[in-house]
Amino acid sequence: VLDSSQVAAWGAPTFDAWIVRTDFAEKHPEAVRDFVKVTGEAYAQFLAKPEAWSVSSPEAGKIAKLTGAKLEEVPELLKGYVFPSLEEQASDKFLGGATVKAVAATSAFLKEQGKVDAVLPDYSKYVTAKYASEALASN
Repeated sequence: VLDSSQVAAWGAPTFDAWIVRTDFAEKHPEAVRDFVKVTGEAYAQFLAKPEAWSVSSPEAGKIAKLTGAKLEEVPELLKGYVFPSLEEQASDKFLGGATVKAVAATSAFLKEQGKVDAVLPDYSKYVTAKYASEALASN
């Protein structure tokens, strides 16, 4: 059994992503920006004081309710995640470049394994730093 940090150390990053339909983003760009901003603020609060997200915290309770995780396991589970700041998300390290490379590499691997039939020549139209940058600018 491995955790994502060991897999990432081998050069195969794992990550969670928020996905938005293009039609929704085009009709409601301010809603997407605000969602990214609120999420970024929560990440910043966690990064500033992770010990505050204890079993007795409202945040841990909300996470347990939303995910179905056991409340007592939430603080330990959070230690296994990396929560990039909005600045990091907007940078080449994430949405500004590396995420596209990671998606392309994952796609190629899945094709090699016979899990997908084809890969795209370019995934950049599916990844954008736009909303992270806009959330930063709105502060």
